[in-house]
Amino acid sequence: MDLTSTSSGIAQMPVVDSSDTLADSLQCYSPTKKETWEYLAFKSVEEVEKFYGDYALKNGFSIRILLKSRNNSQNQRTDKIHYLRYGCNKQGYKKGSLLDPKNKPKSESPVVVEFEKVKEKPEERVGCTAAIFLKLDETLNVFKIYKWDVPHCHPLHKPEHGCYLRSFRQVNEVQGQLAVINSKAGMSMRTSYEVMGQGVGGTDNLPFRFLDLKNYLMTNRQKEMLVGEATVIQDFFRNEALSKPSFYYDIQVDAAEDIASIFWADGIMQLDYALFGDVISFDTTYRTNNQYRPLAAFMGFDNHRTSVLFGAALLYDETAATFDWLFTTFLKCMSNKKPQSIYTDQATALLKSVPNIFEGVFHGLCSWHMAENAKKNLGSRANSAFFDELNILISHVETESDFDYNWDQMMKTCFDGRPTADFKWLVQTYRNRMHWSSAWVKYHFTAGLKTTQLSESFNAFLRHFLQPDHSLVIFFNHFNIMVQRMRDNHTELDFKAANTRAKNNYPNSQLMRSVVNKYTPTCFAFIHRQYDFSFKYFYEEVTPQVSAFDKVFKVFTIVHVDEPEEVDGVNYDDACNDGPSNRDVLDEEVAENLSPNFEKHDRLDERLVTIDIRAKRISCTCRMFENRGFLCRHIFKILEFLGGSVQYHGLKTIPAEYVLKRWCRDVRQSVKSTINVATEGATQAQRYQQICAVTVNLCTRVCADPEASQIFLNGVLEAGRKAEELLNSKGIHTVQSSVTPPKSSSVTPSKSCNTTAVSEASDAQKSTGPKFKKRPNPIRSKKRLKSDYELAREHQKFLIHRKRKQRGAEDLKGKESAD
Repeated sequence: MDLTSTSSGIAQMPVVDSSDTLADSLQCYSPTKKETWEYLAFKSVEEVEKFYGDYALKNGFSIRILLKSRNNSQNQRTDKIHYLRYGCNKQGYKKGSLLDPKNKPKSESPVVVEFEKVKEKPEERVGCTAAIFLKLDETLNVFKIYKWDVPHCHPLHKPEHGCYLRSFRQVNEVQGQLAVINSKAGMSMRTSYEVMGQGVGGTDNLPFRFLDLKNYLMTNRQKEMLVGEATVIQDFFRNEALSKPSFYYDIQVDAAEDIASIFWADGIMQLDYALFGDVISFDTTYRTNNQYRPLAAFMGFDNHRTSVLFGAALLYDETAATFDWLFTTFLKCMSNKKPQSIYTDQATALLKSVPNIFEGVFHGLCSWHMAENAKKNLGSRANSAFFDELNILISHVETESDFDYNWDQMMKTCFDGRPTADFKWLVQTYRNRMHWSSAWVKYHFTAGLKTTQLSESFNAFLRHFLQPDHSLVIFFNHFNIMVQRMRDNHTELDFKAANTRAKNNYPNSQLMRSVVNKYTPTCFAFIHRQYDFSFKYFYEEVTPQVSAFDKVFKVFTIVHVDEPEEVDGVNYDDACNDGPSNRDVLDEEVAENLSPNFEKHDRLDERLVTIDIRAKRISCTCRMFENRGFLCRHIFKILEFLGGSVQYHGLKTIPAEYVLKRWCRDVRQSVKSTINVATEGATQAQRYQQICAVTVNLCTRVCADPEASQIFLNGVLEAGRKAEELLNSKGIHTVQSSVTPPKSSSVTPSKSCNTTAVSEASDAQKSTGPKFKKRPNPIRSKKRLKSDYELAREHQKFLIHRKRKQRGAEDLKGKESAD
């Protein structure tokens, strides 16, 4: 057999000796003839493995190491390997295998085996004796073959199955680095494997299988975690703070210096909060898979009404003390600027912590969580009629008296008139009514937010970038990728807004023309819809007037008394019917009489619009502008009417104070230009970019010569030492971060450990560094976890069963007493 002509993809066999005699003899050896290979010599173990590996691959079997002994011929321990033995991968037997002759029964009676429902791998080892034996020639310092067992006791593999032989599957350095890069980019292992397979004409041409790639990445991650997960994460945040001058992070530690919670926000998140932080949504429903820690996300609306991230945190628990630390840290990061409104779920800890930290901020409760909590706490009583009534209480009540009336109606309809005190959840919900009912919410700016759906959509978006086997270190890398994807989407929306014109069906209206190029397309579509609705409304000036410049109007829609009421979203212009519409009837009356009699019609959605013409101040009792930041249909009706008069020519366009900057197209550009000039953080970032650009160019040039490289390196170290002395003299810290001890009793306070200066490399290698505080994982049972609704139903069934037993026992006692 000639091993120099191997299959495709296998390199030629290395020369085992420098002498021409041995090289020539290697070309004509035969494993079955000792005289052809007894003079072969190998300088190293790698050459032996290469030699026997090529032979095994050509013949169709996999090899394994059977022996590497450092004992010499006198059985004395040395520093060199003296004996080598490589054999077939099917050598020996699996422990307890019935294929082993030692485990076979002595009698010829059939063996009864009790099978268990366990997943076992098929046996590969069948006792093959094929092997090669080598020993070290101490005189020549080479390995020589002294025995070669050629026969196999099993069929050999086909050539097309060579890529599946275990000993020849290996992830090389280039492919391994490509897999690591793909993993950091958020690509799953399976997708990365398929992509590399496409690059070589199919996965069959890869020198490894998917399991090998998975093991390679897992081993690489374990090497990174040798110093501890907490130490690696701290280094990650330090590097982020160094590369991003405005990056902020804070770590909460306990008495044992273990990390309990982490909060972080980069410079763009802080800038977004400065622009759109008037309304935030806070949610903790997402869990990281490995540590099962709550991921807390601060979300908001940007000028395209899409989700924007203000900051995130990994928490140890969800207690009021932890939330106090998180909210305090968040405000500290955002220069103590409080939002106008914050939306959360109905968690008791949040109801306690939010008013404590966000004092004076409106705290809204998520309506979706309210419906879910109703299912959990009310069980079967929470029927469809209840949810209809609850929706009315959330969105369609105008005053407190309307709320009380509808609440009483709900108790009569859904709970047979039972008092609210009989239901604990209803008592708490009624007590918090000012946090969720429109009768109170409309007096606060919420940007149209009613639920924490922003956070829910963020969680769904995040699941595309995380895998179940990701550690927290990989989580942070993929989290950054996800954030960048969100920002790319926003940049794309900015580009589309700058290169397209919003659809305006009213080109002759100065009101619409005045804002069509100011609002983003999404916001202008909302304004356009309100203007559409204004044509379905009528107005009536209220007399007597306060003054010539202060006017009050009643704005309403009308229907015939004998016709069903129709409100927003219904076609008022009855164009598909044969008869005239309500508006046609009214137009006929207007033609007959300039002062139509509205008493013949029912008024719907009647609002009071007040306008100060001189100061251009407008208000409506629906309070849409105060609550959502957009003018309503009622105001548009009056502006369209007054703008048509010569004396009110100043109202032909929407006043500038009623076009909020947060909904405009150029909100980021204007603020960024201001920050670049006035803010120290932005100039620091510019200096950082300038230094990086200069040093990278010089490094690329001087690295061509070792002497020039050493000169450049010494100069950089000397300049860095002088710059560090200057910073220390001025008391300037380069990393904006801190480690804060918690306030809760469960996490004992400890001395504060300031991380404003980056630790030395030797400190990062210490195994005694901080650790993540272990959090109990509730997912321990192999059974499926039950939802809150299922648990609530089980509790209801338990209560019903207990009442039945008590009733049965009472009936039995009654019968016994009667007897």
